[in-house]
Amino acid sequence: MQATSSTERQRKRFLYTLCAVIIVVAFTILTAINATERNFKEIPINLAVIAVMTASLAALKRWDADQTIYRASHALISLGLCYSVSIGAGEETVLFWALIAPLLFFFFFGKREGIIWTILFYACLIVILFLPGWFDGHVYSGVTISRFLITLTIISIVGFGLESSRTRFSRLLSEKNRALRNEKQQLEKALKDVKALSGLLPICSNCKKIRNDEGYWEQVEVYVRDHSEAEFSHGICPECIKQLYPGFKGKKDSDKS
Repeated sequence: MQATSSTERQRKRFLYTLCAVIIVVAFTILTAINATERNFKEIPINLAVIAVMTASLAALKRWDADQTIYRASHALISLGLCYSVSIGAGEETVLFWALIAPLLFFFFFGKREGIIWTILFYACLIVILFLPGWFDGHVYSGVTISRFLITLTIISIVGFGLESSRTRFSRLLSEKNRALRNEKQQLEKALKDVKALSGLLPICSNCKKIRNDEGYWEQVEVYVRDHSEAEFSHGICPECIKQLYPGFKGKKDSDKS
């Protein structure tokens, strides 16, 4: 579980850093364009976005509070997007930036919390688009609003599906890894319980006793029993019967005849 959490953390940090760098570069360029076009209304928004992303990257490196930083930065960026939509920033091209938000919500906050973020963001945009008079905001055409909302809905559904799929397969992979770890532990325990005979065994050429590690001589069956899982059941082979009990052998031969 710790390895999985660490991997998930690194995955989010990597994407967040990538997005932050792209946003800082893009908004720096937009700020320069706005200054050239003397569009001073959008410059404070661009600078605020750059400041938020830069500060959040610094906070990620300094503090161990990733989710708090993600929530704070997403909340500020979402407010900035809503304000930009309300003024029609970039000649309404700000709507393209707003389409990315649901994907980021689901990626950084998961399926359940991502739904809440998406619904709140969606609701704010509906109010801004359909009631611009409340904010003395920019008036969008009906076609633009309908196309934007349809696209935003599709992207939100796709984002939810991707996160649901990732969560499901991540859970299955975690369960499989847990089963493999349990199986490994069982095998390791079994290997510890198994005793194996290996190497050269010093054995007496006459009585066949075996010298143990402590220098004492033991019967073969005792040594094997102590160093393996084998057990002995005693009997007498035909050659020993002839030698030890010749009369018994003879009686059996006469009975056969």
